Amino acid sequence: MADDNDPFEAAPSDLDERAIGKKYGLRPLVYPDHEQTKTLIAFLDYAIENGRCGPLPKLAVMALMDFLQATVNRQHITKGPRMTHEEFDAIQAPYYLAARVIAKLQRDRQESTKGKVYQTTYLSLNQFMELLRALLDPGCYWLRAKVPEGVSEAMAALRDFLILYSEQRRKGRAV
Repeated sequence: MADDNDPFEAAPSDLDERAIGKKYGLRPLVYPDHEQTKTLIAFLDYAIENGRCGPLPKLAVMALMDFLQATVNRQHITKGPRMTHEEFDAIQAPYYLAARVIAKLQRDRQESTKGKVYQTTYLSLNQFMELLRALLDPGCYWLRAKVPEGVSEAMAALRDFLILYSEQRRKGRAV
């Protein structure tokens, strides 16, 4: 049974997305669980406020990176001749939601998103994945030193994305 407090808990429509994905040979899209999301947000908050990274929640970082990569991969899928529009939309829904979230974040920052929503979403998701890869890299110098300003801004954007994405998903706007 779904927990109302868990923003990434699978909704009934997501089970359909997984069944559709399996039907067409796609890896299932695994959303990070609530605890992983909370842990990662706490890590990002600490790093942003203090300018230094605390203990890294590796499982949460890896789960989020897999989710973001799967979301971007679904955007590259083209509609097959036997695939219905509803099936195609269900497969594309996580990227649509990410696009809406990133557009809202940009509007809140008063950045222009006219005509560039999907390009901006793609670039933002890739920036988030690069940040997560850097966090997993043991040779990354700023994990042990002061976090550079640009990295801190990327961390803030990722934190805002995680908060808003989970909120939108909880409200059922993922479909």
